[in-house]
Amino acid sequence: MKLQFILLFLGASTLTFAQKTITMKVKENTVPCVGVAPMDCMQVKEGNAKQWSNFYSTIEGFNYQPGYEYKLKVVKTKREGNIPADASAYTYRLKKLVSKKQVKTIDASYLNKKMVLSQMNGKNSSNGKIYLTIDNTKNSIYGKSGCNRFNAGYQLNGNQIQINLLMGTLMACDPESMQLEQEFKTTIEKKNFEIHAEKNTVHFKDPKTKKVILTFAIPTENELWTFIDGKKWKLIQMDHVGKDYGKASLQFDIKNKKVSGNSGCNNFFGSYTATADQITFSPLAGTKMACIDKDAASTETKMRNHLSEATLRFDVAEQTLNFYKDDKLVMMFGIQ
Repeated sequence: MKLQFILLFLGASTLTFAQKTITMKVKENTVPCVGVAPMDCMQVKEGNAKQWSNFYSTIEGFNYQPGYEYKLKVVKTKREGNIPADASAYTYRLKKLVSKKQVKTIDASYLNKKMVLSQMNGKNSSNGKIYLTIDNTKNSIYGKSGCNRFNAGYQLNGNQIQINLLMGTLMACDPESMQLEQEFKTTIEKKNFEIHAEKNTVHFKDPKTKKVILTFAIPTENELWTFIDGKKWKLIQMDHVGKDYGKASLQFDIKNKKVSGNSGCNNFFGSYTATADQITFSPLAGTKMACIDKDAASTETKMRNHLSEATLRFDVAEQTLNFYKDDKLVMMFGIQ
C-alpha cells in the first residue's frame, strides 16, 4: 500500500512539473510570419515579458477576434515523446478569460513587404533604386539605399517608428546613385516617423509637423510577376561572387507556373509555387550531360542546390531578380 502511494505521488508530481498555468496577453492584431509555411501569427506576452513575440501555436478553447486585446490564464503543458518537427514543444489550453478590451487597430499590412521609394523630401523618386522591408520577425529593416544594401534595427510602437543606425555594404556607384543614397541615409537614419498606410502606399511623416517625408509604394503580386514573366534572367552573382556564369539562367512561365533554364551545363525544367515574396521550386528535371568545364560543373551544383531549398524569398530590384535564404542574398539574376 505504501509503495502504491509513493508511485501515485511521483506520477502526480511528474504531471505537475509538465504543466503550469501562465498569464498571457494577446495583441489586437496578427502579423505575417513564417513557421513551417507563411502564416499569420498572434502576438503575445507571456508572464512578465516586456516585448511582444510571435505565437506559432494555438490555444485550445480560445476564440481570437482581431481588434481586441486579451488577458488570459492558460495551461501550458510540455509535450511528451517524439515531437514532430512542425509542432510546438508545448500545448496551450484556455483556463480563464481574464479580460477582453477593444482597441483601435492600426494598419500594419505593410510589414514584411517590399516597399519601393516613390517620393523623398517632396521630390519624386521613381527609378526603383531605393527600397526596404520592415521585417517584424527579425526586428530589422533591410533593403537598398540607392547604391548599397543596408540593414538597421528599429523600434515600432503603434504607428510610431524609430530607426537606428544603418549598416551596409560600401560599394561605389555612379555619382547620381551615390548622391541619392546620401540623401536617403541622412533622411532616415536615426530618425523618428509616424507611419500611415493606405492600400499599397505607405507614408513616413514627421511626428511633430505631420509633413510627409518619405512615400513608398508596395508592388502588387501581379505587377511583380508581370515584370518577371517571359524574360530570360542570366545568373550574375551567387554566394556573394559576381562574375560571368556562362549559360546559367532562369525563365518563368507564370500562366502555367513553370520554370526552365540552364544551370551551367544542363537545361532544366519544373514547376513552382509562390506567394507575395516567397517561392518554392518543385524537384527539377533536365538533361544529364557530363560537365567537362570545372567552373560550369561547380556553378551547376551550387545553383541546383539553391533551387532545391524548401523556400526562398525573392524580390525584383531595378533590373535584377534576387533570391534570399535566411535573409542572405544567394543568387542574383539580370535581364539578358
